[in-house]
Amino acid sequence: MDSQDTVVKRFAILIGINAYLERPLKACVSDVKRIKAYLDGLRPRVDVTILTATRSDIDLEPSDPTEDLVRWPTHKNVIAAIDSVNSTAKAGDLVYIHFSGHGTREEPVREFSNQSTGDLALVLLDEAKRRAVKYLWGHKLALSLKAMVDKKVVVTLVLDCCFSATVYRNDDPEVRFLPYDPAVGSERITESQSLVATGDDTSRDVSMLPNWMINPDGYAILSACGPHEEAREPKFDGENHGALSYFLLRALDSVSAAAKHKDVHDYIRANFKKCKIPQSPVLYGNKGQAFFAPPESGAITVTVPVIEKGGGLQVQAGVAHGVGNGDQFLLYPLGSTDLRLGSQQDSIIAHVTNTGAFASSLKLSQPTSIHIKTGWIARPLTRSSLQRFPVRLDSTLPNQEEWLALLRERSLTMATDSQFSFHIVLKGVNECEILDEQGKKIPNTPIIAVYNRAEFSYVCDLVEHLARFRAVEALSNSGRDDLSSPFRQSFKIHMSHISSGGQVTIDPGDLVEVENGERVRLILENKGSQVLYLFIYSMSSGWQIENVLRGTYDPIPPMNAGPGFGGKYDKGLKFTVPKKLKEKGCTQCEDTLKVFVTSRPTSFDMLELPELGGAPKKPGIGGGRESDDDMPGDWEAFNFRVRTSLRQG
Repeated sequence: MDSQDTVVKRFAILIGINAYLERPLKACVSDVKRIKAYLDGLRPRVDVTILTATRSDIDLEPSDPTEDLVRWPTHKNVIAAIDSVNSTAKAGDLVYIHFSGHGTREEPVREFSNQSTGDLALVLLDEAKRRAVKYLWGHKLALSLKAMVDKKVVVTLVLDCCFSATVYRNDDPEVRFLPYDPAVGSERITESQSLVATGDDTSRDVSMLPNWMINPDGYAILSACGPHEEAREPKFDGENHGALSYFLLRALDSVSAAAKHKDVHDYIRANFKKCKIPQSPVLYGNKGQAFFAPPESGAITVTVPVIEKGGGLQVQAGVAHGVGNGDQFLLYPLGSTDLRLGSQQDSIIAHVTNTGAFASSLKLSQPTSIHIKTGWIARPLTRSSLQRFPVRLDSTLPNQEEWLALLRERSLTMATDSQFSFHIVLKGVNECEILDEQGKKIPNTPIIAVYNRAEFSYVCDLVEHLARFRAVEALSNSGRDDLSSPFRQSFKIHMSHISSGGQVTIDPGDLVEVENGERVRLILENKGSQVLYLFIYSMSSGWQIENVLRGTYDPIPPMNAGPGFGGKYDKGLKFTVPKKLKEKGCTQCEDTLKVFVTSRPTSFDMLELPELGGAPKKPGIGGGRESDDDMPGDWEAFNFRVRTSLRQG
């Protein structure tokens, strides 16, 4: 092990509460004790603090937790545990906080409240009133996490609870939610304004900060479900467990605590779907982090989860993600580290036989005796969507057959006539550049020296990157009349900008002009009766596609869903001219905001791209029945164009 790694310290704070006076739970304490047993077996050692409240098996009436008071998960003890770790941890250290218990939610009544879902809180015990509860509000928790992140401590927070009053049932003791009590909430300390004022993220060209989250590059949150759903305690192996805690521990047991959060999240959501658990785990923040491994720089490998379904296999990506019939995927178990085809005996190729909106049926390309399990990972090998963007090769380029082979490996086709999307031309003796359909050099692309196959391959990587960008930009649900479909009529979407001439409304497809640093509001109104799911991606002038939300999705429950759900999403996005462009003398840039609205949860991770030239090297590859997805879904995609200019004078 590297000597630098040996000085990295690992901390865990585990919180489990069964002994609530109102609506006690069954599995929270046992869940965190199992996690502690796993952590105790890790090397290097993890410094674990565990706070639990166990119900007595003897007393029929509610009683104090069986633990000593100093080990109770009170508001005071939890904050003290976090502060203690923060005072000890140094830059590069790793902190994991796990909460299993009740959550709650207050209606959005404050300036910085989340208007679509309300304000969220963890329900802890009250040190001043035995057996009573005290809320740890999301913004207060975020301030504590921010203190760690500011020191460059790597933080992971797992929340196995729910915040949805709409699904609360008086006769269901397995739901991890307590209704909001104004008497308890009256003691709230309003610190959200200071959090938002200091937490603005200036590292990206388009940024959006949720009301109780901090800079998402420094930490990650894995939540059992969205704020509109319920987290339950179903039975697995004959015992009650929190579903998130159960499958999280299975994922870590299968691989290690060094697994990336994205891979762990994919494993969990695949198993939730297979087991028909009616909740969708959500990942916020830095998905490239791990529980107990230093974050890795660079792009994250594009993968999607696989589930066993109806005797077949299904990849959790479909038409909405640009997947087409015949597309090939490399399948491998969670935890595989070397993804080069043929480097592992348990790597398998499959192809798509039928696509649904959000999932597609797979068929193995060759028979195998290996049992492919739910939670395996699928990596795209071929993409039929890229064939819509043919490539033209300049006739003066040497080694034409070699160029053709490299383009075919990347699912790119050659232009057979004058219609093409990209033109690779020779510039000078041994340099080439990439032109667009009009014969103009594509902005922000390099001129590349080409002397050997490695440099040919790099040029083809760039063209593939550009084609993938164009494919995402072109994604739309074009199979129907968008404006007249029932799903399209269930919501209204637009952007709003206040300029010198007053407030301007921007419809999808329109261009809005803004000055550097200005904000534009994205507004979505849910006019229907079902939950909508919102996904927002910035498509920058540097050919990068980035998740603006830095979370799996934002749900917008309908207005009639219950107290606290306003049926409206209204948040501001700040646009800036990238530093790299300003250094080149550019005074403006044009970006596209890609917005997806769906009728059910999914993930669009596979659409993301790093800046041009930052993509990981692709592994080399050698020479149905109807999808049985039992939740067909609706979706729409919209493009908003934003031109950002530096202020004059």
